[in-house]
Amino acid sequence: MKTLYLVRHAQAHSGTSYDRDHARELTADGERDARRLGRFLSATDQIPDRLVASTAVRARDTASLLPDGGQWAVDVPLRTERSLYDGEGEEDVLRAVHAVDAEAESALLVGHQPTWGDVVRRLAGDARVRLPTGAGVRIDVSVDTWTEVAWGAGVVEWVLPPRLLR
Repeated sequence: MKTLYLVRHAQAHSGTSYDRDHARELTADGERDARRLGRFLSATDQIPDRLVASTAVRARDTASLLPDGGQWAVDVPLRTERSLYDGEGEEDVLRAVHAVDAEAESALLVGHQPTWGDVVRRLAGDARVRLPTGAGVRIDVSVDTWTEVAWGAGVVEWVLPPRLLR
């Protein structure tokens, strides 16, 4: 069994204050929400073995704040993937999942809507999913290796919007 966490980046400043969408930074609320999600993961013994984030500043910062907020006692490697920002959508996410280190039992990916909702829908069946900024989803997949993860093979264990952690 593999455990996949999908997190939509936390709340970021509006695009009007930035020359490029890729450079948008987290708001103070977004930073707080990311830390709270990290704390939740720590308190519930759900610290992932690997972190993978979009290269967008807001996604990288969200991924970096999770261990900080949860005071994780282990160093979880963080890898960035440009395709999670400007790729072709859910197929890029599936390729990123397939590329997770074989020895990892769990992985947490930080990315963007609407792709994240589409990925949850395709992994878990045909549910419609909209994730607010900072929301996390846990999906369990009954496979032995990450390369076996396929559409329709997952079970959503929980969906956690940040307002529930306030």
